[in-house]
Formats: sequence, structure tokens, C-alpha cells
Amino acid sequence: MRILFSIASLSLAAALLAQAGGGQRQRILRLENSLLAPCCYSEPVARHMSDVAIAMRAEIEQFVASGRSDQEILDLYTQRYGARILVEPQGARWWWMHVVPVAVLVLGLVAVALVLRKWLRPLPSS
Repeated sequence: MRILFSIASLSLAAALLAQAGGGQRQRILRLENSLLAPCCYSEPVARHMSDVAIAMRAEIEQFVASGRSDQEILDLYTQRYGARILVEPQGARWWWMHVVPVAVLVLGLVAVALVLRKWLRPLPSS
């Protein structure tokens, strides 16, 4: 009975450690996909195979293991390489990339609808 309890508790502890490690791995991947490789700014660090990207992946793992927050890590790379390093910009640039195009599209559709309505209106008979 004692052996079964020991095995069960060791299995539970191993499962909890694996789950915590999996969560940490997901966090690392999310950070790697949030940063562009600074050599060409065309691919996220997670997929890029340049020396700089490989070094950044190792550095991100060290930062996460040392307990730094996601925002601290992103801020560090932003200070080092500039805002261009971020896959998705923060602050005012986010608005320009996400809100302004939608607003322009909506206004364009309204304008098209008004023009079509005017064109399709029957002509007054004289």
C-alpha cells in the first residue's frame, strides 16, 4: 500500500512538473513569435534560422527561466532594435494598423451604397 502511494505521488509530481514546463515552453514560443528576426525583419524569431535568431531564442529561454515578464523581455528587445522588432506594434501604431483600415473600408462601403442608391432611384416623369 505504501509503495502504491509513493508511486502515485511521484507520478502526480512528474505530471505537474511536465505541465509547468509545457506552459513555460508555450510562453517561450509566444515570445519568439512576437519578435521579428533583426537581420531581415521578415520572419519571426521562432522560424528564422539566422545566427542572430538562434541566439535570440537561447536568450529568450534564459530570460523566461530567470523569471522576467513577457513585457520586460519585449521592452528589452524594443530598446535594443527599435519598435520594428515587434511583429505587432504597440500603442498608436496598433490603431493605425487595425482601426484605421476598417474605418476607411466602412466609409467606402457607405459611400458606394449612397451612390448606388442615387443611381438606382427612378427618374421623375415629366
